[in-house]
Amino acid sequence: MTIKRIFFRIVIRTLEAMNHHHRPKHCRNHNLELSPLPSGNEHLDLITVAFNNDTILKLHVAQVAQHITCPHTHFIADNSTDMECSHRIEEYCREAGVPYIRLPKNRLGKIGPSYSHATALGWVYKYIIGSRKPHYFGFLDHDLFPLRDTDPTSILHSQPVYGPKRERDKYWYLSAIMSFYDYSYTSSRKVDFMPVTYTGTYLDTGGGNWPSLLSTLDVSQLQFCKERLEKIGTEGGDNRHQDLVEIFDERWLHTINGSYWKKVAIKKENLLDDLIDRYSQELKG
Repeated sequence: MTIKRIFFRIVIRTLEAMNHHHRPKHCRNHNLELSPLPSGNEHLDLITVAFNNDTILKLHVAQVAQHITCPHTHFIADNSTDMECSHRIEEYCREAGVPYIRLPKNRLGKIGPSYSHATALGWVYKYIIGSRKPHYFGFLDHDLFPLRDTDPTSILHSQPVYGPKRERDKYWYLSAIMSFYDYSYTSSRKVDFMPVTYTGTYLDTGGGNWPSLLSTLDVSQLQFCKERLEKIGTEGGDNRHQDLVEIFDERWLHTINGSYWKKVAIKKENLLDDLIDRYSQELKG
């Protein structure tokens, strides 16, 4: 490892530690219950990291409430950098009775969106999941919409992790778009959502879970999300962040780039209602 890479990792971990120094009591929150859940209760804690788009978040929350069939609690962890948008998200959650917490100031955003997202996931795992100790937990992107009834915990009855698999060289990890875990498995291992580089191979958000959480699992015995990309229209290009959507397990619609961290000419936000209606019909049955 080069000196430059070592210095970079020290900076990343220092900024992450500064972020984790702030506890939930230091953050604006409401309806946030952090007491441990009763043991034996097969409850799912679902956490969505919100980022700079209250419009899609409202649709996301409505779809989760309608289609997640197992006992669950849905939390919003607000990582927005647009404070006006953050206030709208908070007000919506307050009015809707959705548990909400404004995450600590995230300095990792200056490094890149993947590091900001990973820091948010790590903070939530440490302070919310670590306090509540649910039987299962999962993370969702705010531009991911369940369109058919689904129980994400059903697969976790037979394996400790589930989600879309990302393979890089000889390594693999779960996509930050959607991932689910058995807490009894993660609680005894190091959990690290940070992007990392192993032997020259870059693993994006969630890649830090490879050594402790994932490397000892027999990947041939695990089930992962089925996924496919589709063009939004019959015309247009193949720009993933502008022209395409993802379908997971024929139940979830991922509209991609919901916070517009990637600048595009056409915003899918204006098409959200139509996209949800369209794929709700196409994926029915």
